Amino acid sequence: MIHTPDLGLDCDYCHSGVNRGAVAGIPSINICMGCHEQVVTGDPRITQLADYAKKGQDLHWQRVYGFLEESHVRFNHAPHVQAGVECSACHGDLTSMTVAERVVDHTMGFCVDCHKSRQASIDCLTCHY
Repeated sequence: MIHTPDLGLDCDYCHSGVNRGAVAGIPSINICMGCHEQVVTGDPRITQLADYAKKGQDLHWQRVYGFLEESHVRFNHAPHVQAGVECSACHGDLTSMTVAERVVDHTMGFCVDCHKSRQASIDCLTCHY
């Protein structure tokens, strides 16, 4: 396990936009190296991070979650975080993953069930445009 709360790293440490708006944000290489300049384990992934940083390049992140444009879904992280929805509810237990994997299928039923259980709006325009 890496990047876990027991290390003092909550999701918003690297995904700083999650509390403020729609997009959680993808950390820059500078955010990664803020810790990994001091946390060098010989792990080839850490070495690769350092190599990118030395070249002034950012990582090429692979999107794991998102909605297809034709779904006409708008998602805003901030109200979900402010309502106390744990990141793991939609993203799975990332603390047990070294590389993020898609483990939750964001179907309309998944979202509607969650909204109903939390007594949040299920009006179509809450999520769709």
